[in-house]
Amino acid sequence: MPVLDPNLAGSDRSLSAAYVEAVLPDLLVHYGLSRETVLARAGLGEASFSRPDQLLPLVDVLRLFLVILQACGDPGLGFEIGKRVKPRSYQVLGYVILASADLGQAIDRLIRFETLSGKLGETTLSRQGDRVRLSWQCPLEGEPGRFLAEAAITGWVAFMRPLMPPGLAPERVCFRHSPPPEVARYDTFFAAPVQFDADFDGVELAASLLASPLESADPGLAVMMEREARELLTDFDVNTNLVSAVRAEIYRQLADGEPSLETVAEALGLTARALSSRLTRQQQRFAEILDGLRQSLAELYLQDPALSLTEIALLLGFAESSSFSRAFRRWRGVSPNHWRRGE
Repeated sequence: MPVLDPNLAGSDRSLSAAYVEAVLPDLLVHYGLSRETVLARAGLGEASFSRPDQLLPLVDVLRLFLVILQACGDPGLGFEIGKRVKPRSYQVLGYVILASADLGQAIDRLIRFETLSGKLGETTLSRQGDRVRLSWQCPLEGEPGRFLAEAAITGWVAFMRPLMPPGLAPERVCFRHSPPPEVARYDTFFAAPVQFDADFDGVELAASLLASPLESADPGLAVMMEREARELLTDFDVNTNLVSAVRAEIYRQLADGEPSLETVAEALGLTARALSSRLTRQQQRFAEILDGLRQSLAELYLQDPALSLTEIALLLGFAESSSFSRAFRRWRGVSPNHWRRGE
């Protein structure tokens, strides 16, 4: 099972709760898994999905999907996630794309507003003669990156296919990683040549397809959704940058002891009162951000057998290992040693 880099916990990578909630129920049914059990093993509560506009740290999303991977053993998990993408998976981003006049406008809006669904990878469009290449740059390498790339690119096709005239398909679907054991399901779903070990992650289309009208086109709705998307993007940048900056600064300070609201605020050029007030407006609390980050990091550190409990406690900013053990029991209901042994 892939092991996540602890540095990911202190990064600003995120994914919307709406996306996860849109694909998760059907995915669990597909693999015959219990939602309650999967969330418990991932250390996530239902509160994580209570606000569709909430952004989940990518480290938490990956922990969730890696629990599913461990249970199902399917190397095509990312592909299966992408197949289940729907317009509501992306909320406003999805609806502004739906209202677009043609495929070219839809792709333009995907690129301009994609951060509304979270800060993850980056989509670009380039011309290759009479073709266009829609590429996705994944922020991670290795196994987690493979799942993310397959989910993103398969999701594009799953989203757009019902909106296009029948029979249209990419000329080529490409993944940089090596082929999985079962490639037939990829060929069947994409209805196009699928190339693994390619030099990019994405799809190639005939340039003429950009003018293909969308069956869901709605000029009036498009104007309204474009305006809403622009306004949300401004708010998104402000809000996301603040929470991500707080997480990153907490992560930076942890090795020197438990960070406080005052020390983090000072590092961000704010007063403690101003930072607390801004977090409250976003329904966030400093103590909850600190606690959530510590839990994520604890589970990543415990996967490293070279780290003792005392060393992990210090990395998490606890003064002693007993404080860490008490916190871990609160998070997981078992001691760190029991969790590490899988008991």
